[in-house]
Amino acid sequence: MSVLKLKNSYTRQIEVFEPLFPGRALMYSCGPTVYSFAHIGNFRSFLFSDVLRRVLERNGYEVRHVMNITDVGHMTEDHLADAQGEDKLAKAARELGSDPFKVAQHFEKAFVEDARALRLKLYLGGEAAEPGQHPRATEHIPEMLAMIQKLLERGYAYLDSAGQVYFEVAKFPEYGQLSGKKVEELEAGARVEVREEKKAPEDFALWKVDPKHLMQWDPHSERGWRPEDWKRFGELAPQGVDARIRPGFPGWHIECSAMSRAHLGATIDIHTGGEDNMFPHHECEIAQSYGAYGFTVPGPHGAADEHHARKTFARYWLHGRHLLVDNRKMSKRDGTFFTARDLFDPASSGRPDLAAKLQALGFKGGRVPPAVLRYALISNQYTQPMNFTLDLLAQARASVERIQRCFERLREIVGPATDADIEGPAGDRVLSLVDDQERAFDDALNDNLNTPNALAAVFKAVGELNAMELGKAEAVEGLRLLESFDEVLDVLDRRERSGLLTRQEIDARLERPLPEFESLATADLDSASVAGFVALRQAARKARDFKRGDAIRDGLKARGVLIEDTSQGVRWKLE
Repeated sequence: MSVLKLKNSYTRQIEVFEPLFPGRALMYSCGPTVYSFAHIGNFRSFLFSDVLRRVLERNGYEVRHVMNITDVGHMTEDHLADAQGEDKLAKAARELGSDPFKVAQHFEKAFVEDARALRLKLYLGGEAAEPGQHPRATEHIPEMLAMIQKLLERGYAYLDSAGQVYFEVAKFPEYGQLSGKKVEELEAGARVEVREEKKAPEDFALWKVDPKHLMQWDPHSERGWRPEDWKRFGELAPQGVDARIRPGFPGWHIECSAMSRAHLGATIDIHTGGEDNMFPHHECEIAQSYGAYGFTVPGPHGAADEHHARKTFARYWLHGRHLLVDNRKMSKRDGTFFTARDLFDPASSGRPDLAAKLQALGFKGGRVPPAVLRYALISNQYTQPMNFTLDLLAQARASVERIQRCFERLREIVGPATDADIEGPAGDRVLSLVDDQERAFDDALNDNLNTPNALAAVFKAVGELNAMELGKAEAVEGLRLLESFDEVLDVLDRRERSGLLTRQEIDARLERPLPEFESLATADLDSASVAGFVALRQAARKARDFKRGDAIRDGLKARGVLIEDTSQGVRWKLE
């Protein structure tokens, strides 16, 4: 198998991936700021990280992947090192007439639903319930304040008379290594408001003080803190923090440094994000993490600086390029701003015009299946800008359907066969095809996640398999190949398409806990979950609640599952 190589933004070089700890990969990704629904540009970045994580696992690494939730401190003018403007959560709360904590909870819930639909591994299975893998900023204020105190003690930070804390960029000469920006280029002009007590315009805020801000933490009193956070703060900073620090809230940049350290340790292998995160956010993360703790990482073997320590806590920095729509920046005014849920169900999102356009392109009900959007967003290399169009979605749908049809054909040939039913080994032609295209797929992904070349291998395999007369043994090999591809792509629908639930099976299912009716809209409808909803319907009918029974039947139909009552039991079919 080829060696995994990645483009490291820190050196601007393609480097062979070598983990800090053999067999393990520690990876941190900048996650969503939950003040609105995540848009497709956000999800392009998140999906690039998801593909990278899957490729690492495919290369045999045990991956610990953390992606945070920013629910405080992300300002509206985040393109500036010392971000100005209004906190995005506070602004959304003001506009929606709600508490910022409730706003964050609402949009975090929506993000998780979209992330699950798009098959981000962080939100599937046991990881979805593991808070350490998607930590919230508001639950890590103790770690942030402890880090700020370290920066003060080590001379990298200073206070102003209002009790705010700033990082002094002049104390870290390497500032700009990641982004290529020079400190002298950062002028105190109209774009950067210079407070009188700031030593330099490029210095950025670690702790902000604003009595009007709706989210506040007092470093010197437990009032307003969650009890568990106040207790942990006492453990992390037993002597407390500088008495001059006033009640306030954290700056955006300190959050990821603190959360990465809390859940992955002092140094990590990979840090990812969109290219807009490179400056100032990631640049500031590097400066404050080194300033607080002084940890470094070595250059990989063969790199120009392999024998010199890099003053950064992440060995590889990877950045996905921008997503444009119709070759322009996304714009609500032009109708080219799309959230994921705008495309999943534009009518429900108040976008009937979009639903009509999608329907004209052949999307049933004007809705884009999540697998199609996932395919579209991962279909070009992350180091290249992406131009997103509705025609691209139509092409993605055709591609997903082509892979799916091949998968269904192979599964039909195999049928319910066991090993004993398969006579002899697969022919050399199929075995050679499988070997060659799986190797080509892996080689492409290991070449800095070259997804276009990886997809070329997929469609070469699909085309040749479709052209062959296949026996069961050959179809088994073909299925294994497509399932292998799908470990990374995750666009196949592998569910059983139909079945019969006998009366005895339904009665047995009634003995176990039944699903909640409300979960029907979002549940993964495989054969097991369909059986649960059929049993839930049967329970309603037994209770003579026929209205509820009909609602369950209609809910299944809306999700593409048709059910029919027969003398043998209930037949179901996935459309």
